[in-house]
Amino acid sequence: MAKRRIWRIDNQEDKKTLKMNCRPVKLPDRNLKQLVADMFETMREANGVGLAAPQVGLPIQLCIIEVPAEIEEQEDGTEVEVAPAEEYVLINPRIVKTSGDEVMRDEGCLSLPGWYGMVPRHSWVTVEFQDQNGKLRRLRKADGLLGWAIQHEVDHLHGVLFTERIRDLGTLRDITQAPEEPIAA
Repeated sequence: MAKRRIWRIDNQEDKKTLKMNCRPVKLPDRNLKQLVADMFETMREANGVGLAAPQVGLPIQLCIIEVPAEIEEQEDGTEVEVAPAEEYVLINPRIVKTSGDEVMRDEGCLSLPGWYGMVPRHSWVTVEFQDQNGKLRRLRKADGLLGWAIQHEVDHLHGVLFTERIRDLGTLRDITQAPEEPIAA
């Protein structure tokens, strides 16, 4: 596996690729397995939940998502994994149905690290995609973090950046530049 460079919204050359409408992946593709492994390594290293191929410079319809394991703290302070992490590889994904309603959520992007803003997204989506073997799959009513990530990553495949979804740009902020805490007198 190899970590790849994540292309940035604030770099004009990178942004050209990030704004492209991506082409479909033709399957089978013998290079896909390595690319997917590289993308998961890159995403994890950057502490992300999802990554789309244009974010690593490839204008193709491929995105990955990893919903973290669900951990519960027990009364004695120990932690127990109650649901394992789930990996998704979506090739040529299409959102075919949405909830219709919207939910606002603080959202960020690996292509603009440290920046977050309030983005409206559907509360659930149904997505059709191909798996790595070319088989057509469908995730019905994906909600929560998975549904949110699907919408964000599919946007990338159509050249739409999360900053373009923000209705109130006053909510966009750099969390790495948090104001200093006042010193108590």
